[in-house]
Amino acid sequence: MPIISLQVNDDLLERFEKVRRKSGFSSKSEALRGAIIDFITKHQEFDDLEGYKLIIIHLVYPFKDVIIDEISELYMRFNSIIKNVSDWRIAEKKIETVLVVGEFGMIKDLFQKLENIKDVSCSIHEIIID
Repeated sequence: MPIISLQVNDDLLERFEKVRRKSGFSSKSEALRGAIIDFITKHQEFDDLEGYKLIIIHLVYPFKDVIIDEISELYMRFNSIIKNVSDWRIAEKKIETVLVVGEFGMIKDLFQKLENIKDVSCSIHEIIID
């Protein structure tokens, strides 16, 4: 693994160490790797991703047969990359978490098709394995 050099003032280092120990990280490196992953997750533009990825897609939509049928049809079309779907019904809303693994171009295609369904709210999150 490449080594990254970082300079911080004493106060920042002291605060970092206090939080690191409380959070259960065994080393500065482990804590900084976690912080880098959080930074990437927060700021990354999904338009620029490519290659083999592990992604979670979250959906929230009204519990309506028309929407459920459209989503089910997409799930069948993209079954080669969908590894798991978990769902919950809360009042008149359905909430789903979809784990997808594969080439990002195909994942992005699925996400865009889900996002274009009327009344469906979607979010996407890359899982980064260190």
